[in-house]
Amino acid sequence: MTRTGVKPDVFTYNSLIHGLCHSGRCEEATSLLNRMMNEGVHPDVVTFSSLIGALCREKRTEEANTMLELMCQRNVKPNIVTYSCLIDGLCKSNKWTEATILFNRMLNEGIRPDVVTFSSLINALCKEQRVKEAVVMLELMSQRNESILMLTFNSLINALCKEKKIKEAINMLELLSRRNVNPDIVTCGCLIHGLCNSGQCEEATSWLSKMVGEHIVPDIETFNILLDAICTQGTTDKVRECTLGEMNKARDVFDSMATQGFAPDLVAYKMLINGYAKSKRKEETVMLA
Repeated sequence: MTRTGVKPDVFTYNSLIHGLCHSGRCEEATSLLNRMMNEGVHPDVVTFSSLIGALCREKRTEEANTMLELMCQRNVKPNIVTYSCLIDGLCKSNKWTEATILFNRMLNEGIRPDVVTFSSLINALCKEQRVKEAVVMLELMSQRNESILMLTFNSLINALCKEKKIKEAINMLELLSRRNVNPDIVTCGCLIHGLCNSGQCEEATSWLSKMVGEHIVPDIETFNILLDAICTQGTTDKVRECTLGEMNKARDVFDSMATQGFAPDLVAYKMLINGYAKSKRKEETVMLA
């Protein structure tokens, strides 16, 4: 192209840089950026965003930050794509504080975050067990009428349940319902697991029934978690009477596995047998063994 006297413009360079970036050839893309600037062709937001995204995919976030500063020095204003790429890269590199600072900087510059930006931050905050901040972020996301990805929502439900904040998790489900978004198998599985770990087996059983009623088919793991929780309750004489009732519930859950098209596995059989043994119901133990 240059041999024929035709000088490449910003669009030509952007196409080449984009191709190099998506091939994982960041050094060549950066060299091309330098050549571009030396030839007096001004890189734009597309040029820098391609490079920042590529560097972040390789977890080279310090270089990506340097690229952002170079961008600003050249009076090229970052857009939502630029910020989202870098925030996502920082989150995936466990640099949550830097990601939050960059998010606030973006807001101060009047750039509206999108679903990718919010999701990256919420997932990162959940991994760091900063659940309260993640909830605030999801509520802000909802206020701005952004679409909520199920993966992000489930990450938050799981984090709340791990901290035994079941009430907050149910409140989040109500928020989802108000947005006309239905929970999926992962959402319900997380909640049932959380309820079982909090000793709320009755509520967990109710949620299982609700799942089935809404045509959400539980997986074998969800059944086993609930079965285990019911069977391990009430192991002393003082609560044996209660345990007998719990074992009836356990059997209902066990039988409903077949109804939903699952063959109970070895784990399920062992849990039910142990539960019957603890409640001294020998006949049922022998029948299952």
